Amino acid sequence: MRVACIFLLSCFCSTVYAEEILWKPLMEPGCGGWITSVTVSPHDSRKLLVGGDLLSIGVSGDGGKFWDVALGFRSPEIGDCTFHPTDPNIIFAGTMSGPYRSVDGGKHWQEMREGFPEVTPWHYSAPIEKVLFDPHDPNHVYAFGGSSRRWGSPGKPLWGTIWESFDLGNHWQPIASLEHNIVGATFSADGKTLWVAVDSRGIFRSDDGGKTWQACNDGLPHTYPERIVAHPQNREILWCSLGAAPPLKEGEKCRPGGIYQSLDGGKTWRAKMEGISRVQNVNPNLTSGFKAFALASSCPEVLYTSDRAWNGATIYRSTDGGEHWEPVLRRGPACPTAYPSGMGVTVLTIDPNDENRVYAAGAEFIVATADGGKTWQDITATQVGKEDSWTWTGRGYSGLCCTNFRWDPYHPNRAVLLAMDAGKVWESRDGLKTWTFRGAKPNAWGGGGDATFAKDGTVYVSTGQSGQGGGILRGGLEEEGMWTPLHGEERGLPKRDSCQAKGIYTLPEDSSKVWVVVNGKLYFSSDSGENWRICWEQDVLGWIAADPRNPRTFYVSGKENLWKTTDGQHFEPLGGPQAAEMLTVDRRGRVLLAAWRGKKTGLWRYDGKEWTQLQKNPYCVNVAVSPHNPRHILVAGTDHPYHDVIQSVPAMLSTDDGQTWRELRGGLPTQRAMAVAFSPWEPGHIILGTSGCGFFQMHWSPLAKD
Repeated sequence: MRVACIFLLSCFCSTVYAEEILWKPLMEPGCGGWITSVTVSPHDSRKLLVGGDLLSIGVSGDGGKFWDVALGFRSPEIGDCTFHPTDPNIIFAGTMSGPYRSVDGGKHWQEMREGFPEVTPWHYSAPIEKVLFDPHDPNHVYAFGGSSRRWGSPGKPLWGTIWESFDLGNHWQPIASLEHNIVGATFSADGKTLWVAVDSRGIFRSDDGGKTWQACNDGLPHTYPERIVAHPQNREILWCSLGAAPPLKEGEKCRPGGIYQSLDGGKTWRAKMEGISRVQNVNPNLTSGFKAFALASSCPEVLYTSDRAWNGATIYRSTDGGEHWEPVLRRGPACPTAYPSGMGVTVLTIDPNDENRVYAAGAEFIVATADGGKTWQDITATQVGKEDSWTWTGRGYSGLCCTNFRWDPYHPNRAVLLAMDAGKVWESRDGLKTWTFRGAKPNAWGGGGDATFAKDGTVYVSTGQSGQGGGILRGGLEEEGMWTPLHGEERGLPKRDSCQAKGIYTLPEDSSKVWVVVNGKLYFSSDSGENWRICWEQDVLGWIAADPRNPRTFYVSGKENLWKTTDGQHFEPLGGPQAAEMLTVDRRGRVLLAAWRGKKTGLWRYDGKEWTQLQKNPYCVNVAVSPHNPRHILVAGTDHPYHDVIQSVPAMLSTDDGQTWRELRGGLPTQRAMAVAFSPWEPGHIILGTSGCGFFQMHWSPLAKD
């Protein structure tokens, strides 16, 4: 299958272009995705690496003021990173697709799988959570099979396998298997004992270089560990943090986690939680669990942890070796972040050279303190203007799973970006320099779908993801604050908990008229979205695009047909590839439809008489056409991420009306993209929204003439 897909791509991708065009981050507010690791270089405290769930890796050389993206990952699911003990340029990263190595300080990465199973297009074959250097021989490295994010896989990955290399990762061999997910690993202070934390099995030790293992769980209340940390000077002292565990019996409450210490090399454990509040519930998300834990190498008496429960999210600090804990950060004005997730962090990292410099991360944010927890700041975004304005700009590392991008074609400098979860909808009015969140009502989460503009400045946005949380937002060009939500049965729409809105369209000359696709049906409002009725339900519908020559003519993609209307009430079937996916209409009136799913995938065009397949690309998910030149076509491609190698091409450009195509990969940290857009104001300015690494932009010189 993989060979066939690569052959198909090679058939329609031209290589006649010599110059390379690089994508650059749009600099929207970060982070918006789930952080899995923060690593500080032991050689230079200004050097940071951040890894994430679908986020690839971000690299900073100035302590998080600005970020560069890392390149070379064939799959973006990152575990933990480890710096070489003496060479600051050599770094290993664990990923769901095996170990990767960088020899230039984290900018470029290479897959290091010699000795691992062959990569597979269907699932993850050899996930690695962490790579460790042997303290006595830096060429001797270990890789541990697992994922602290606890990803599943449709295949049978080698969970719990311990891999060994004697040549810095060039060749590997398996030396043992615990057969269950390893979520953490460390060496003892003297480098003679290996320790691992194994999901649902507890803590294990090996005294023979990882060949044999024994359980060490005496004193632990359950066997669901999160982190295992060794004292940097005393080989007998160990720490582990436990997450929330399932109940022993159905209907009972989940078992809370905690912080535990061993003073005898793991033979016995005791709780160290004075000052830490814990909550218990039948819901695991409302039960205390301590996924994040860190010990200061420079001062082992300083420790940090965090309760990740939604109703107890707090960062704690101890300065006396865990005898007493105090809260240092809860969600609130003490630490504003661009995204609204609470402070139930899942990653804590202390600078190995400075116990007062700490990094905390979780879903949607990374915050840092340089004064031992007294003050904190977001290091992936910078707030602009008033504290209550929710206006931010990014620093170069974004974790948004992008869904769409729309320029306002009637008002220069205005645009909106849309993304999943709390990425929902951000608006810029200053030419993409700063962004204001507009989607907090009725709930900040739920994801964004599409946006449409009218000449009077009105904007409508569709929301919802995974079949729920959906509705419509209405805003104005001069409005401040959150946009007005329009949703629910009282307005004629489905309930939000069972609603997802996709395509949306308003008449440029009359913003009171608006259409939206909700749960596969087309709804219409004649009173600016206050009340709605179904106007077409003969198909499972998806997205909407209007004819720029006549805005009253628009098209709706469906599972059975492409549908055309000239009055918004009556619809004509036009056939097509049977895919209710994204589409656009060029200034000649031709419809382009990205058929991502179904039997006839690829890029299709309808010229009013017949359909033509411009690409056989099975990963084609979105398409945009330049409003300045209809011969310029941009396509986004995506592949599901849950296998060893992502096979899609993120962006392809044609400047000759679809006859030849150029791959645009340069500068991108991922091969998955969802959103594409041409600027209506500047020819050659294009936007690409990736699936997990945020938005990127490019300026190129159009060559083809219409």
